[in-house]
Amino acid sequence: MNGMELIFIFALTSLRIISSLSVVRDDNVEFYDSRQDNCDLELYQGKSQLECAPLTGDLYHNLWHGTMAKNKTTQMTSCCRLCCYGQVADCGRCNLTEVPQDLPDNITHLLLNYNNITSSALYPGVFVNYSKLLVLQMDSNNLTVLPEGVFYGLSSLIQLSLYNNNILMDSALNGSTVFALLGNTLKILVMNRNNPNTSSEQLMYPDFALSFLTKLTVLHIDGLMNKTFDHGFSNLKNLRNLTLAGFKCGYCNIHLLSNETFQFLTSLHHLNVSDCGIQGKIIENGAFEKLTELRSLDVSHNFDLGLSALGNVMYSFRNSPNLRHLKLQRIGARFAACIVVYKHTLRHFKNTSLEVIEAMDNEIEMIEFGAIQMLPPTLRTLNLTNNRIMFGAYWRDMGYLTRLQSLHLDNVPTRFKFALSFPSKKLHCKPPPNEDGSDVKEESDEPFILPLPPTLTQLTMHSNSLEYQVNNISFSDNNSLEHVDISGNMFNSLIGPITGLHSLKNLSMSSCFIETIKNMFFKTLTSLRYLNLFQNLLGECLYRNNDIFDPLINLTYLNISFNNLYRLSNGTFKSLRSLEILDLSTNRLGNIHFSIAHMQNLKLLDLHKNQIGSLHKHIRTAINELLAANKTLYVDMRNNPILCDCDNLEFLEWVVETNIFRFPSKDYYCKYVSADQVSVEMPDGYEDEVRKLRRLCKTNVGLFVAVVGATLAVLVSLLGVIMYRLRWTLRYWYHAAKFYVHHKASPEMYEYDVFISYENGDVKFVLEELCPKLRDERKIKVLIHGENFQVGRQIADNIYMAVTQCRKTLVILTRRLLASKWCKYELQMARLESINTGFNVLIFLLMDEIPTHEINVEVMSYIKSSMYIAYPKDPNHRKAFWDKLAHDIKA
Repeated sequence: MNGMELIFIFALTSLRIISSLSVVRDDNVEFYDSRQDNCDLELYQGKSQLECAPLTGDLYHNLWHGTMAKNKTTQMTSCCRLCCYGQVADCGRCNLTEVPQDLPDNITHLLLNYNNITSSALYPGVFVNYSKLLVLQMDSNNLTVLPEGVFYGLSSLIQLSLYNNNILMDSALNGSTVFALLGNTLKILVMNRNNPNTSSEQLMYPDFALSFLTKLTVLHIDGLMNKTFDHGFSNLKNLRNLTLAGFKCGYCNIHLLSNETFQFLTSLHHLNVSDCGIQGKIIENGAFEKLTELRSLDVSHNFDLGLSALGNVMYSFRNSPNLRHLKLQRIGARFAACIVVYKHTLRHFKNTSLEVIEAMDNEIEMIEFGAIQMLPPTLRTLNLTNNRIMFGAYWRDMGYLTRLQSLHLDNVPTRFKFALSFPSKKLHCKPPPNEDGSDVKEESDEPFILPLPPTLTQLTMHSNSLEYQVNNISFSDNNSLEHVDISGNMFNSLIGPITGLHSLKNLSMSSCFIETIKNMFFKTLTSLRYLNLFQNLLGECLYRNNDIFDPLINLTYLNISFNNLYRLSNGTFKSLRSLEILDLSTNRLGNIHFSIAHMQNLKLLDLHKNQIGSLHKHIRTAINELLAANKTLYVDMRNNPILCDCDNLEFLEWVVETNIFRFPSKDYYCKYVSADQVSVEMPDGYEDEVRKLRRLCKTNVGLFVAVVGATLAVLVSLLGVIMYRLRWTLRYWYHAAKFYVHHKASPEMYEYDVFISYENGDVKFVLEELCPKLRDERKIKVLIHGENFQVGRQIADNIYMAVTQCRKTLVILTRRLLASKWCKYELQMARLESINTGFNVLIFLLMDEIPTHEINVEVMSYIKSSMYIAYPKDPNHRKAFWDKLAHDIKA
């Protein structure tokens, strides 16, 4: 094996060790994170990320006889696997009862986790064959003691993991020199989850046994109740990380933190005492006084600690220049009422150098006005996720956090067990200590402007139960806010404007039930680059309004997927010239009408999970122009009903030619018209389908012309029948339109009371009897057929004008009238006027006794649906007749 391979293996080993320790960096701030899901420090569990294979067959022969100890012929343990050029031997979960002795002698990692190895199988020199070991893991076995000399020969060992065994930290372990052989090399020692009875008086921290490990930098052990780290730990000058965490990581039940607990651990940089049952009431003020080099402290999940104890915790760090990271996740009882952060609580924070504070899951409801001012000016990240903080006067102090960059006020849904006891009976908040409880003077005449920390770049309030109609909101101009995530809230309407956010680049408002966005909302947010509106209700809003996104000229990413979009007009995205990604997936779009020709930087048009069968030619043309300019563009149309028929052949040919869908790809389909083939998946593209359609879709010009001609003939015939059937209606509306264009409406609704429709043979009766009786004696305004018609106007126009300008139309019904063409026309116009106005305007004066069989069906229907009156033969009855007729005309 050459030098480069060894360098690679050592680099990989170092990387995996660092990864397994979960050292989190926030810029230049280190934080040793031993959270519950990161406490198992196996570098290789089961099958490695790099391919591992059992040492059998050809592989065994090549590794063993070709490059390993060629003189040895002993059969190796078949369950073990070699990885990383034969440097890692993974024998985990092999049900071993002893350490295998037949492995290659140049391995650097030996993994014996999850076996049944007991202490009796460990004897002095048991690992002597593996002198090059860097990492030895024996987690989850049945070890109870470590015999003297067991680590003989491991002169290069860097990491030793004995996690989850039964090695008690008692006087026997503390009095041994078992670790002395590793003193010059060992840097990482993991031996937590070995002492379940942490309250036992027989247990102690093994200060003598570990005092030989002068190179040790990382130590994981169980936390013991009311015990201290004694003088032997003062030898561990290089110890940087100490984890005593409980729950899944190990056993820890410390309770008391005294001034002597950590007095000999002065070199620590990272201390994790999470899940250790620490009691807030019994923390002495100087418990951390000696930890002057400490960079990060994790006291999470100590449910009896409480926010009120932070004063005692931070007293030791009141002037610390080194502490950078403080984690306080859930340090109070769940369901506790009235959790308030007071100024007194934070009294020792002001002069620290803290840069990151994590206080998630603490049921905080309010922050006292002025408490924010007690936080150190060095603070860069403040995480208050999963609290219940209400909007309050404390927000006025945000401007004091002059270096804050990230503020998290999210409410991420989490699972937790139901309470096993009732929360506190106290329902009222106590006033803070040393405070008079007086109200802060309100200055209601001040303009409502929300201050922000001047260096704040990230604000998240995800799922924080906000329910607002977002109107005019003003932020202080002195801010650098770039990223805002307020997803998972309820903002039905975005009205705006939002002023002051001149640096905002990323805005996420997904799952906010947004239905309406007004034009002014984005008016001042012209710096936006990223806009996420996923899973809202913008279908109707974006269909009706084309101007919403017009101010966003710098936008590069727009996500409006899952918004019930069913149609977008041509100008919806007309101003988005910088757009690179447009996500319209998971909607109901059937066609694409909007333009993309101006989007010269477009890289992805995501249309998957819609109802699109094809792309219009103007979209294809714009895409072709981008491709011709050597632009990289991808269109995603997965899970769309792409039509595979002759009408869509041109589109399918374009898809094949441009490979715009990036085949091979799943979830592309052909939709057929025939019922027996609804859709067929096309994982390899549409080439075969295009060839098939080209054969089937050859144009037959003669058949096409015949079909088109026959279709036109049928349509013309149908049109003729319809026009004949509606001829009177068409005539009426023709004259109505003509009259409307050429004549102004009369200031009065009707100029005449009655229009007299008669046949010329009845003119004597009309002029000598009807007109004098109605016009002269009873003052009825009469318009007579022919007599009052305008000269030079067409008869049809005169008839229409007469019908529409009179309150009623009086028809002198005689046999002669039934035979008259124009009289029938007058009847039709009067009938249509009745339909148009909704009033009955026809009155029939029956002059002759005409049998019904002589009257055609159409006229008979008019008579039955209108008023009619017979002319009396007896002269004595005529006065009453004329009175009744005059009354009906004016009715």
